[in-house]
Amino acid sequence: MQHNYKLTSITFADENENQDFEIWDDVGLNISRPPHLLSLYRDRAKSYLKSDVSCQSEKHNCANIATQIDGDYSDLTKIICQLESDNKNLLSQLQLLKSTKDLSDVTPRISKEKWLRPSKNKKQKDLKNCEPSAFCDMLINKCWPDYQIPLMYLDVDLDVLSDDGVELNLYPILRILENQRLRNQNDENILESEKQEDFIILSVLLMHIHPDVLEREKILHSLFNMRKKPNKKERSSVIGGLSWFLKYSNSDFFEKELLPQLWHLLTDKYVEKRLLVAEACSWFSPLINCESRQSLLSVLQQMLIEDTDESVRAATIKSIAINTVYIFDSDKYAQIEELLFIGLKDNLKYIVEITIGVLLPVLAKWAFDKGRLQSNCFLRLMNSLTTQIKSLDSQKKSQKTDFLESNCCYMVNAIHSILPYLVLFVASAPECILLRNEDTPRGELRSGFADICVGLCNPQIFYNDPNNTIGTVMCTFDAVVEDNKITWPRLQWLFECMLPSLIESSSLVSIENQKLLQSLLALFQSFCCGFGSKFTQNKVKPLFVKKIQDLEKSLGKIANALPSMALLCIYMCSVLAPIEREEHELETTLKKYVCTLPLCGVPISILHFTVSQLALNHQRLHELILSSLWEGVISQKEVVRLAVTELLSSVMPYLSDINITNRIVPALITLSNDSNCDVKIALVPVIGQLMMSTNNKDTIEKCRFQMKSLMDDRTLSDSIVFATKLITVFGKLAPKSDQVYREDVMMVQLNMYSGVAVRTSDITKKIELTRVLLDAFSTVLYECTLSPSAIMSSLLPSLRCLEELCNINNLSQKELSTMLIKEAESRLPSQSETGSSVTQDLKPKMVKMFQSSNIAKQTMFWKKNNQSQ
Repeated sequence: MQHNYKLTSITFADENENQDFEIWDDVGLNISRPPHLLSLYRDRAKSYLKSDVSCQSEKHNCANIATQIDGDYSDLTKIICQLESDNKNLLSQLQLLKSTKDLSDVTPRISKEKWLRPSKNKKQKDLKNCEPSAFCDMLINKCWPDYQIPLMYLDVDLDVLSDDGVELNLYPILRILENQRLRNQNDENILESEKQEDFIILSVLLMHIHPDVLEREKILHSLFNMRKKPNKKERSSVIGGLSWFLKYSNSDFFEKELLPQLWHLLTDKYVEKRLLVAEACSWFSPLINCESRQSLLSVLQQMLIEDTDESVRAATIKSIAINTVYIFDSDKYAQIEELLFIGLKDNLKYIVEITIGVLLPVLAKWAFDKGRLQSNCFLRLMNSLTTQIKSLDSQKKSQKTDFLESNCCYMVNAIHSILPYLVLFVASAPECILLRNEDTPRGELRSGFADICVGLCNPQIFYNDPNNTIGTVMCTFDAVVEDNKITWPRLQWLFECMLPSLIESSSLVSIENQKLLQSLLALFQSFCCGFGSKFTQNKVKPLFVKKIQDLEKSLGKIANALPSMALLCIYMCSVLAPIEREEHELETTLKKYVCTLPLCGVPISILHFTVSQLALNHQRLHELILSSLWEGVISQKEVVRLAVTELLSSVMPYLSDINITNRIVPALITLSNDSNCDVKIALVPVIGQLMMSTNNKDTIEKCRFQMKSLMDDRTLSDSIVFATKLITVFGKLAPKSDQVYREDVMMVQLNMYSGVAVRTSDITKKIELTRVLLDAFSTVLYECTLSPSAIMSSLLPSLRCLEELCNINNLSQKELSTMLIKEAESRLPSQSETGSSVTQDLKPKMVKMFQSSNIAKQTMFWKKNNQSQ
């Protein structure tokens, strides 16, 4: 314009005084914008209209402009290259949209990068009740702690246009895929996995926009059959893509399209496909409506009942638990309860543990919220436990009781795990909460109960009453129970239904079923700690006392069959021991039964188990236990002293060195001087156990002295029982003893008993002595170090005696004796080495002999001279 050029390609509207150039750089002059450009143009334009100048441009000197144009040419060339590169990227994105090209006539009003889909306003209303809670989050983390579903949380823009539809912008998805390709183009493994994710994403998006149901089913089928055996990452990608799709689809898609595919995959021959279905149900459940969840529950039920693979059943139980959280139909409770017991009766321990850890707490919370925890959940569990314990008791003479005992343990553990629900259910009853006042004292600590208040059974997770905190509820409960004047239905159910049933079932348990007995101990202890010491003293203790009194009366009436004494153990270990105020009662009870049960002819195995459990779990009770046992040590009844001697071995492993020195050693010394041979014989393994377990030299020396006194006791010299026990103890003790004691005492004693085995005429005694001696020699030979002289003087002569005895009497141990002889001979050095070693052993003895001042050197050889004369 400054050079009188005419611009015919730029027009301005005269009506708009403010109209201007939008982007000055688009003009392409590569110079800064001149000032007053708009006024210059308008004024020149007006002058052109009034001028007679021709339209042809006039010649001007362009020498200055030519240089500028040459520089612009190179810049434009670079820009063209950049645009060509951008064009290739755009072409690759267009390839991704190739599959949707045929749909352009279906959606003519929508731009190419946007697609129409149905509105989801109704769906969002249906899912308002499915907001995740702390309980749900913990449940999902417990079920799938390391499960990652990135595709479920894709960032896709949804812009609501109207009540009838929304627009889905695919460009962010395409850009994400392109960036992933560029980033991982050098890694073939990652690229392969990324291609799978690309395929899943595009398949899901294609299903989303495709109007044909049959085509969508084909895409869905190809998605589920992408791999014959999809691994964990591939399954998570498929689940994530479909979960994203479910968030923006209506219920018809799940019921009519997705659910039939799930049913079809239930019978697939590949475990991974069935596992895909089981895992997918966990993530689909929060995204569908209640009616669809019930259909999903039917799928899971069939998988749990019919599938033979344990991993599928485990995943199914987890999905059932997550599905149950989102079911609000109370009529479905019975169905979930049946599925729970199917899991509890599974043959695999792994499945049962998952059922107890995941599904049971979910069902307990549902029952807790609906007020049916006692009437349904706990009552069903206790009835099942009673039935199983009765079945175990009826087949206790059979050899196949391990499976039955395991089932009983699982049921006890199930009841044990959800005790926090029961405690809060009883304590938070309206009748109890109404008695709350500001003067309520602080409740007692429940330290023994906190161990099971974890995870899904943590009251802070499942109990959420804003008006009454857990601390307030438990303080009120303790105060009301201590008063012991008011009761309510939930509390009455405990001491009228639950406790009598558990006590009666426990009275049938034999001491041989120690795993079950330990489970019952843990159950009752947690029960008493959970409800508090006041409830235990006022309600639990009287029930046990009454039942134990009935047992005591029955002892004198039964001739052959003796009742189980398991209740004594539960009463002392789980009811009395945790309460410090009951220590006197515990000591009195323990002394009573230590001194009375042996007199009644009852096996003291229950006392062995009781004192070991008390010593193991309650260190503060060690002095009490030792005081009770001392009463038996000084008892006038030989049978009581014999029983206490055996009981000492059960408590020793848990005692401190101080208690061993001050209480156990004096008891052993007292018993070693007992007039009854059976007491002394029973003392041998106890002394041996103490020698193996202690490192105190003084204690070891005292034990060796007592052992020597027993070996020198003439009243025991002819006792085969004493001999077998002593030989057995020496066999166990040899590897932990020093070499001097082993060779000078043990080997000499074992050698002596080898001669006894040969000389005795009783074939039964021969066989028993030979058996224990060969076992002891085998341990000494293979686990201990022996000098050649000990092998020559003690071990080989004994083994040859036993070999001869086995050959004469044709005993089964003759091969073992021959093998031990060969092994012992191989330990001996060669002949030349033997002479040298004998000389070396003899030299210090001779030097010591000649240096001794107590020996008259001139009389050393008198005996030899006298013999020659």
